[in-house]
Amino acid sequence: MSRRAPSIFDADTMLPSADEPPETLEAAPARKVGRPARSTAKPKPTPFYIHPAVKEVLRDISYHKRVKEHDLFVQGLEYVLKKNSYPTIAEIIANAEKS
Repeated sequence: MSRRAPSIFDADTMLPSADEPPETLEAAPARKVGRPARSTAKPKPTPFYIHPAVKEVLRDISYHKRVKEHDLFVQGLEYVLKKNSYPTIAEIIANAEKS
């Protein structure tokens, strides 16, 4: 037995009768919109000004030593932490991850 598609002539059989209450639409659960929550917070960048002449010297050093400028900045931070009797960057990160 084959099923046929509804016709516009069958519309009166599809409508609810006047004595039947209209079907109520149940509210669908609200869908969260947007990105999913991240498991770890992404650190904000810390911008700072470097004079163009100093930037050129850093670029020259990083080129000749074949390291990134970022590595030179990290070396400088390690030096400042050591000079002021603070733990190293690795120790600070390890302590933060324990908490």
